[in-house]
Amino acid sequence: MPAPLLRGPALGLIGDLAPWPHFTRFQWPAQALLKAEGKTESLCGAQASFKLWKLDLRVLGGNVRRTLTFCLVTAIALLLLESSTRARVVFSDRFEYAVGRSDTNAAQLFIQNGWSHAKTQQNSSGAHGYLYTVTSIPGFSGQFPGTGSSRVLAIEARPETLGGQTDFYLGLGNGSSSAYDDYIPGDVWFQFWVYPTQASTFGTREKFLYACNTDYPCNSHLWMIMSGPLTYNPANPYPLGDPSQGQFLWALRQAAGVSDIVNSLGDPYAPGNIGSPNPTEWLRPNRWTLVKMHFNTTRTSGNSWEVWLRPQGGGWTKVSEWIGGQTPGFSWNIPSASVGGHRVLRMPTTVDHDYTMYMDDFTMATLESDLPAYSDVGTNPPPAPAPQAPTNVRIIRAAAAMFDRAVAFLRDSE
Repeated sequence: MPAPLLRGPALGLIGDLAPWPHFTRFQWPAQALLKAEGKTESLCGAQASFKLWKLDLRVLGGNVRRTLTFCLVTAIALLLLESSTRARVVFSDRFEYAVGRSDTNAAQLFIQNGWSHAKTQQNSSGAHGYLYTVTSIPGFSGQFPGTGSSRVLAIEARPETLGGQTDFYLGLGNGSSSAYDDYIPGDVWFQFWVYPTQASTFGTREKFLYACNTDYPCNSHLWMIMSGPLTYNPANPYPLGDPSQGQFLWALRQAAGVSDIVNSLGDPYAPGNIGSPNPTEWLRPNRWTLVKMHFNTTRTSGNSWEVWLRPQGGGWTKVSEWIGGQTPGFSWNIPSASVGGHRVLRMPTTVDHDYTMYMDDFTMATLESDLPAYSDVGTNPPPAPAPQAPTNVRIIRAAAAMFDRAVAFLRDSE
């Protein structure tokens, strides 16, 4: 039986290279192939069992020490390059591909363009909502706001028309696999453009971003984002009406027992829900608005959710700032076993009212500085992100140590 060459957490650095479960194949000079799907793949004549936090290498036989060491050093270098060039943008979609409202293969087309899973009325009669892409919007004659955009995503919810709550979505990740732990990072930024239509209706039960750590439906989420009229401010709960017509606010709900949010100055009947308590900006009908959200659920206390909005051609307005221990009357505690991110995300899932909205340039990243910037920005932009210390120090140190070990291994084999 072949003796192990490297075992245990020696390559625990790989766990830092998000999105690890979705690394694509790439070739090294020695034709090594790495594909992290929790499977066994070949690595320069060695057998590699890849897991999120460890990598075991077992020699299959023969004198492969030099080849294996060369491949290992090359692998480390390329993994570091991969980490520095693309790991911070976890996922993005500009929707520059054709998916028709009547295409029966619509879900497969979305999956071919990067999504993990999809469900829409075109291929599932119980979805009660359509997802497709368009090159024009009725009544809109301007330029789409995305970078070089010629198409946008249409999100058309029809629960009232089709006689039942929606179950339609685009999804990322895998709720049943531990290999996807923290695929949706605990410290994560989302940015996207949205355009709700005047004829749309938004109530209090319209999910929009639904994260999970198990399969759906779940009660394992640290947060869930809703699109609707509620502020959770008891002095002004429905400034846009209930339901609202063509316009909405963002709100966050928790899962009891997994995430402990207390807003003591908010709705006494729903202290675990937060929103935009005194909105001066919101998602308005027949207008493109750039949305930026920041979640940080990486601690047992002091967790946070922040939201900024910017109309096309206008300036940024921060509409929600919920930072545990800083925002008056607000705390957000998470049990240590649940601290972190999520395995899976779906958008928008269940909706109770008919609406149509459009989306452009959806991005999920680990740093604000990696979100797309646009030339139409008006006055009052947010301050430029402060210089950030390197986030891959542990990777660099581990790689350096492994490189030294590989060089010593080669020297000893002379």
